[in-house]
Amino acid sequence: MPPLLQAALNGSRTPAEHPTVPRTPDRLAAEARAAVDAGAQVLHLHPYDAEGAETLTAEPCAAALRAVRAACPSVPLSLSTSAGIETDPRRRLDLVASWNELPDLV
Repeated sequence: MPPLLQAALNGSRTPAEHPTVPRTPDRLAAEARAAVDAGAQVLHLHPYDAEGAETLTAEPCAAALRAVRAACPSVPLSLSTSAGIETDPRRRLDLVASWNELPDLV
């Protein structure tokens, strides 16, 4: 089986740790396109809300997915569901269940 290259576009890094880590849908889309152009076959990302916090709420997740899909049609997308984003397991499951735009992987 040939190797599969997944690009993790951001993560739980703060601007102080790395000021160029993409957080907005537009920045995620631009970085996604660059990663795919460089050979990435799968994209993994962490959505952020308007206040700059990692989130699992439906609209920021959907906005990130829509932007990246527009930039990279047909590339599988993965969203983080890390316990670091929402520590309560029941609440985390409820948030994921509320998504109206779904990633290909979690």
